[in-house]
Amino acid sequence: MPSGYEIERRFLVDVPDSLWSGLEPGLRYRQGYVLTDGVASVRIRTGEPRGPVLTVKSGRGIKRREVETVVSREMAEALFTACERRVLEKIRFRIGPWELDRFAGSLSGLALLEIELTHVEDAIPEPPRGISIIREVTMDNRFTSAHLAHLTERGRRAFVADVYEEVRE
Repeated sequence: MPSGYEIERRFLVDVPDSLWSGLEPGLRYRQGYVLTDGVASVRIRTGEPRGPVLTVKSGRGIKRREVETVVSREMAEALFTACERRVLEKIRFRIGPWELDRFAGSLSGLALLEIELTHVEDAIPEPPRGISIIREVTMDNRFTSAHLAHLTERGRRAFVADVYEEVRE
């Protein structure tokens, strides 16, 4: 989507190890956050077939304003430098209408399932077979990539452990 609104629902999920190995190869994203203030974010992402993408998102919840443009590799690297440590990596798998994100590095173990909708009221399709939805996190800003990127490495590891520990209790 070049510009407009993104209507998206996000879910914290549990994915068995056997399912990961059976998925088609995903796209390895590197995302850096140049600016975030809790309502808006400016992100640079590499790993998309179209090239590095600069994205501005604003708003909260299910429907958010989103504008993006492809930039040069040189621009992307300059923006990553500006991000300092606010960078994360994940692999995104496409499963039907769903996108499954498997985070890497200090966020290893975190898996989020996303669905983009046409309208806020649209019904949510059945999740992919074998993936257990733990809970919806669309309205929980702790699960936005912008928030996760701001955590320290130690904070990221603790976050992943804590959210899955809550499930076991």
